Amino acid sequence: DEFAQICIPMPKSWNEGTITVQFIWTATTTGNVVWGCQGVALSDDDVIDAAFGTAQTVTDGVTAANDLMESAFTSAITIAGTPAAEDLVVLQFYRDADNGSDTLAADAKLIGVRIKYTVNAGDDT
Repeated sequence: DEFAQICIPMPKSWNEGTITVQFIWTATTTGNVVWGCQGVALSDDDVIDAAFGTAQTVTDGVTAANDLMESAFTSAITIAGTPAAEDLVVLQFYRDADNGSDTLAADAKLIGVRIKYTVNAGDDT
C-alpha cells in the first residue's frame, strides 16, 4: 500500500460536513484498483499528529492501458477531529493493493483527485 497526503485550508463556506472523492489515474495494463481516502480537520493549536477518520474506498478498473481513468465517487467520508470553519483538512489517499479486489499487477499512477463538499453560504465573507 502506498499513501499520499495533502493539506487543504477549507473555505469559511464549508459546512464542516462529509466529503466525497473521485480518483483520476492511469496504468500501463488492465486490472482493478482499490483507492481509499480518509481525513482529519485541524484547528489553531491542535496536535498535528491527529488520527485520521474512517476511510472510504472505491474500486475502479482500467478499460484501456495508458488511458485516463476517473473512478466513481467514494461514499461519504467523515472528517475526524472537530471540523470548524476555515480548518486545515489533511486528506490521505492510498491504493489498497492488499485488498482482494485490487487486481492490477502494475503501478497505478494517481494523477489527481476531485473533492466534493457542501457549503452553507454563498461566499466566504
